[in-house]
Amino acid sequence: MKIGRVVALVQARMGSKRFPGKMFEMLGDHPLIEWVLLRTSKAELIDQVVLTTSIKSSDDPLEDFANNMGLNVYRGSETDVLGRMAEAAENYSAETVIRICADNPFIDPHELDRLIKEYRSKPCDYACNHQNRLNSRYADGFGAEILSNNLLQKIAKISIRASHREHVTLYIWDNAKLFQLHCIEAPSELAFPELKFDVNTPLDLNQLNILVSNGVGLGSEAKQIIKCQNSNF
Repeated sequence: MKIGRVVALVQARMGSKRFPGKMFEMLGDHPLIEWVLLRTSKAELIDQVVLTTSIKSSDDPLEDFANNMGLNVYRGSETDVLGRMAEAAENYSAETVIRICADNPFIDPHELDRLIKEYRSKPCDYACNHQNRLNSRYADGFGAEILSNNLLQKIAKISIRASHREHVTLYIWDNAKLFQLHCIEAPSELAFPELKFDVNTPLDLNQLNILVSNGVGLGSEAKQIIKCQNSNF
């Protein structure tokens, strides 16, 4: 399947209810948002990385940070995240969209490339490897979701529930019978569905900082991170 121009949309904001301002909390020597943007940018099959955030003034530092890294930014509604992502995809001429959550500092560029290759080779509307879906057995926090811009624009037009506007791909999952979904089966070294590496609370960040203190770095692969996790807890 031809997938054209691949744009990764990194979804981030400062106004987290459970952990306000977490994007600039430090994981080792780098803020969370830097981990996500740097690691995403290393994927070979992504044509462009775009930070998508809200128009609220509290998110101005996110735009400044991404711009200083040489990355583009799109700003839109804080609450209508689906609309914001659809607008960003159109603005940056995406043909295929990868949705990346900035809560995942250990996102692995190799897993992003694996996702793109699988999506390109399978007859599907949507694919993912970001967590354990349909018994894919992936640990949470290394991958992403992928779909065509055409499908993203379609669901942005027809989704009316507030939950579907807030959670970009929830409409697809709530109407799974209408779509061909492909949840990539985790390779054995990543098949630890009980493990989560996302940051939703200060405690989550503390746990990941323990891994960093034990050798995990900006260049660590997912399998190395899992090995570190399993040997230290």
